Amino acid sequence: MKKALVVLLALSFVAAAAFADTTLAYKGEITYGIITNGTQSNTTDGWPNGYVNFTLNADANNSAVVGLSWWNTIPTFGSAVYGALYPTGKEGADLGMPVADLELAYIKSDIGGALSLGDTVDPVLYAGWGVFDLPGYAVTQYGSERIAAIGIDAGNADGIFGAEAGSGYGLAAVDVNVMQMVHIVAAAAGNVYASGGGQALIGAYGAVGPVSFEAGWAMRNTASGFIPLGAQFATSFGDIGVTAMANLTYNMNSGVTTALLWSAGAKVVFMANYTVDAAIISYIPSATATANALKLTGDLMANFTPSLGVVVSPYLNFDSAAKDMFDTLELFVWTTFGATKLRVGYLYMAGDVTDLNAGNDYAPGKNGLKGGFWFSVDYNF
Repeated sequence: MKKALVVLLALSFVAAAAFADTTLAYKGEITYGIITNGTQSNTTDGWPNGYVNFTLNADANNSAVVGLSWWNTIPTFGSAVYGALYPTGKEGADLGMPVADLELAYIKSDIGGALSLGDTVDPVLYAGWGVFDLPGYAVTQYGSERIAAIGIDAGNADGIFGAEAGSGYGLAAVDVNVMQMVHIVAAAAGNVYASGGGQALIGAYGAVGPVSFEAGWAMRNTASGFIPLGAQFATSFGDIGVTAMANLTYNMNSGVTTALLWSAGAKVVFMANYTVDAAIISYIPSATATANALKLTGDLMANFTPSLGVVVSPYLNFDSAAKDMFDTLELFVWTTFGATKLRVGYLYMAGDVTDLNAGNDYAPGKNGLKGGFWFSVDYNF
């Protein structure tokens, strides 16, 4: 028994020494808000965000990431009061502990760094649970124009592995940085050989001077897959910054309603405080899925001080079958108190079944397509 204890203590010290340089970092966000149009039946609260990502750095070249989210399981006042609380009185059933969802769990190994290959060729290996897409380019707050950011996920366009929480898959991927200009990527999920197509991606992205680009092929649960292409140009002239971008995706599968979808947009920023942007996007209407229609979103943003600003984001629908062209409007004033941001605003939604009903970008919910006045409190840590 004593010998076993000595061996255990020795192994503990060895393990402690091995992990002496290991560091643990975390980053998260939690947001709560309420939206109402002035009636009890159309007043809801919710948690637009709630996640924490942990990064365990074993050394300069190896790390592991675990991401948890719980925003969709946190109880709300509205569900408790207007749901089972009044008829049953079982408050505890409505206000139970939230259950965290596993969004990310992967290891990352910089092979080039470990082998001291320099900047000429630097392969980075990813393996685990998560998403892996091309980056995508966008200029607006809604970001709906980022249609070329596709790869291995459920269609959420989450970006490169670990950039955001998304609908994850078990996958392995390699990202090879060549001359600090071009990244060559390849990834495959565990369902890559599934009947009818699984998830896989090959492609490239990078930047040369003011021009960023991406191109690839993504299987995306189909037999023939999709070709995403994107480009962005960004430069500045004194106090004025200008960005222009374009994306397209080509559906290579037969029998689709529309094979080609595209988007284009531009943004102008003055003195880093005043922004005007807009993007037009082609899409397939759900009501009449026979041809491309167009929608447009944009923003007017002003930061009056580092802790006070206003955002106005309209959404327009140019589908001839839609009842309303003026589809959605979200506007709010924001202010910060250290790590906390308070937003107070208004969300308008046209609400007809033929409309886009683009919905909330920052508001705590759509409020049953009724919109209304809202506020949210956001804490980053």
